[in-house]
Formats: sequence, structure tokens, C-alpha cells
Amino acid sequence: MGLIVSLLLAAALQDKPPAAPPPPVDEAQVDAAIKKGIAYLRTAPSPGAHAGIKDSDELILWTYVHAGVRESDPDFQKYFKKMLDGTLEKTYKVALQAMILEEMDRAKYQERIAQCAQFLVDNQCANGQWGYGSPTAFAVDVKVPENKSVATPAPVVPGGTRDFGPAEKQKPKVTQKVPVKKQKDGPASGDNSNTQYAALGLRACHDSGILIPETVLVLAVKWWRESQQGDVDKDGKAVATGGSDKSEGWNYKDKAAQPDKAPYSAMTAGGTSSLVIYDYILGRRWKEDTHVKEGMAWLTQHWAINKNYYYLYGLERTGILFGTDRFGEHWWYAEGAKLLLKDQSADGSWGHHVKPEDKDRNTQDTCFAILFLKRATRPLVASEDRK
Repeated sequence: MGLIVSLLLAAALQDKPPAAPPPPVDEAQVDAAIKKGIAYLRTAPSPGAHAGIKDSDELILWTYVHAGVRESDPDFQKYFKKMLDGTLEKTYKVALQAMILEEMDRAKYQERIAQCAQFLVDNQCANGQWGYGSPTAFAVDVKVPENKSVATPAPVVPGGTRDFGPAEKQKPKVTQKVPVKKQKDGPASGDNSNTQYAALGLRACHDSGILIPETVLVLAVKWWRESQQGDVDKDGKAVATGGSDKSEGWNYKDKAAQPDKAPYSAMTAGGTSSLVIYDYILGRRWKEDTHVKEGMAWLTQHWAINKNYYYLYGLERTGILFGTDRFGEHWWYAEGAKLLLKDQSADGSWGHHVKPEDKDRNTQDTCFAILFLKRATRPLVASEDRK
């Protein structure tokens, strides 16, 4: 059994060469699809989501950043000004704000990014998760001396920018480190969707020179590791997958909270990529992390490319953050791009929501589709100023 397990994991983690690479993706088609998608977003609503999230402004803005919409563009400025003038209220939105500002100019906006970090640190739940979050009075107290933006060469990424993400942009040099500390306790528990976005936000803060308390990072890792689980049937009984008990994933909560809920793709992509991020911040080798390997094996054994655009963007992040262009025999970008190019609606949108009360959610799906096609996630390669 041990040999079988080893062989399965080796195949899942790229130790076996693929039978053949896929045909190259038509980049002209991709660019045209993205252009149509952005045109749709310019006139689309910015719908709210669960638990009092008022809008999708940061998600739209994050998409604009990666789709090449200029900062001087009126639509860009509308969302950007509203974001900076607003308060830090919800985990999803604050994490995306940190990501946006780090991508735009992590030196110029370091103070605001540090305030985002304070929000995320203060909203960590007692069990290591994050929920939807609530404002913290301590964020506005975070002050950072003004930085001057000094460009530094972008890191060299193996495989080229089209294989692993947008590494060609030069980032401002981080010249000062800003510590934050936890000032208040969050609730008892949260959910793994908010929790994976918190990891993305903390990665952006880390790359901006913000020093996250190690206790926060370790507790987050503890949650992801202890909530990872194997497949279960409808009665909550363990189900063997592919002859290996080393293929494990995540659901929205954990086995204790949802004993009859099996792992599923979107949360497993989120859990795997979150552990990779924390290994990166803590200086660990994520490709040697057993829990990361088991998450990658689960995604490979349950391989899916489908119209769950939230999941597809999670898959994009996992592929780029782990540093791979395939899961087993599956070339994730080629397969995902093929589906997305076929699935775009005539109006430029993506999404399967057709009921009037749900149709606004096509805005979010369009953002996720564009972010996948742009390979928007920046690889985890430390630049010189982070050493």
C-alpha cells in the first residue's frame, strides 16, 4: 500500500512527465474575450453578497488592475476613490483592497495596506479561521512614514510570464518594515471561503513589508491542517479515493461542523493555496509540505473544469502559487481557457445566473473568468527587497 500511495502522489505532484502538452492557447482570442468582459463590467451592477457585504467594488477593481484598465480611467477612479474613502469593514473586501494596493504601489500605499493588515489580524477567529469580519477601531491608529516609490526589477520566474503569471511589472522597493500586533479577539469560528481570502490579503501585506504576528500565521496553519479531511459518503463515513488515504481536501467548515459534508473543489483549492502562502511567509518549503501535497493530490484525483467560476479562479491561484502548469496529466490553464472562451455570452459576460434576482451575480463570475484568463496571481518568488 505504501508503494501505491507514493506512486499516486508522485503522479499528482508532477514527478511523471505528461503524455503530451496541449495545443497552445490562442492568446488573441483570450485578449478579445477579456476586452469584451471588461466592456460588460463597465455597465454591469456591483452586487452585494452575504452578511452585509454591500458591493463587489474591490473585485471589479482587482479585475481592472489585471486587465490593463488604466488608473486614470474614469471607471477605475470611481471604484478606487470609493475604496480609499470607505472604512475597512469586511474580510473579502479588505483582503482584496490590500491586494489591489500592493499590486499598484506597495510603497506609496504602505500605510493603508498596514491598516488592512490590522483589520485582518484583529478579525482572526479563535480557531484560526476568518469570518465576514467587522470594523476594528485600531486600524486607523496604524501610521507609517511616507514612502517614496523606487522601482526594483521584477523577479525572474521560471517558465516565463505567460506560464506562471504577471511577473513582468516592476514593483516599488519596500524600504521599511511595519509591524502590526493583534489588538482584539475575533469570534469563535468563521468559514473557509473568507479564510482563504484572508490568506491572500496577508500575502499582499507581507509583500508590502508588513510584519504579521507569527502567532496569527501559526494559528491559521493549524486550522487548515486540522480541518483537512478525506472523502465521506452521505452518512459521514470515510470513502477511499483512488486507493490512497493521503488524498485530502476541505469543505466550507470542517468535519466536526459538517460531518456529512465531503471536501469539494473550491474549498480544497483555497485550503491548498492558503497553506502554500503561509509556508512562503514563514520561510518553509511548500512543495515538501505533506498537507499541501495531499491537497494537490485531491485536486488531481477529483479533477474538474466546470462553470463554477469562483472555483476556477481558486484553481488558477493554486496552480500559480504552488508553481505548476498541470495537475497530474491535466494542463489547468489550457483546459480552463478552452471552457471560458466557449462559455462567454454574447454580451461579454460569464455566468449561469438567469433569474432576475440572481443575474447580478454574473458580474462576479465575469471577474473570476477574466482573472483566470489573465493568470492574475503573482508567483511566490521573493524579490531582493524582501530578503
